[in-house]
Formats: sequence, structure tokens, C-alpha cells
Amino acid sequence: MEFQHTRYGYALKIDAGEEIVSSLAAFAAAQGVRAGLICGLGAVGEAELGFFVRATREYVRRTFRGEHEIGSLVGNFSELDGEPFPHCHVVIAGDDFVAHTGHLFRGVVTVTCELQVVTDPGVLRRVRRADLGFNPLRLGG
Repeated sequence: MEFQHTRYGYALKIDAGEEIVSSLAAFAAAQGVRAGLICGLGAVGEAELGFFVRATREYVRRTFRGEHEIGSLVGNFSELDGEPFPHCHVVIAGDDFVAHTGHLFRGVVTVTCELQVVTDPGVLRRVRRADLGFNPLRLGG
């Protein structure tokens, strides 16, 4: 991964073969990013997406293999248990132009993944909530 500091944060380029979520977590740890906005596009060869089912408090996960364009990748940076936490959702489509979307658990880049990160000097924290099945932001204190 390469990055460049910008006026509002960073521009990032994740290279072929690198995994998106773990690369974002490593970047945030190295740069001290604990609050920010993530926006990007690119291509993946393998992606694991999730859909959260409120009734069961669990994610249904599906892995997509083969070439897929990333039409949109959006998310945020926060902190969970003292560690940087990139929370991303993505829209991907293959050569049939059928779009699939969901929470991005994992995505391996094939060509490139180009991202803009708008950072905030503060910290957004998440709290573990087993009763909900996910870790929501804790705001206001």
C-alpha cells in the first residue's frame, strides 16, 4: 500500500494481492487514525460480504470470486478495544453488471483500490454489544 498526505487526510492506493480491510487497519494504526471517512473504488478478485439479520443478530456471509469492479466503497474509521477499526460497505459487480452489496469483511485487490480518507483529530469509539450482535459507535461521551 502507498499513501500520500492531503489537505483533508490521505490518498491511499492498495495494490494487487493486498487485502483491503487489514490494509486499512494497518494504515490507521501506523498513522494514528481513530476517526475518519473512507471513500474508494477499484477491483477485487475475492470479496466476502455480509448482510446483518436483526432477528438472529448475525451476519449472513457470502464470498464472491472472480473479477469484480468496486463501484463504491464507503466507510469510517473508529476505535474498538483500543485498536483502529475500519467499518466498510461495498458495491461490487462482475462482467454481467449485476451489483452485490454489503458489509465488507474481506476483499483481495486485483488491479488497484484507490481511496480517499478524510481524517478527524479526535477519536470515535465503538462499544461491544453482544446483545445486539454488532459493535455500535458510542457517541456523546
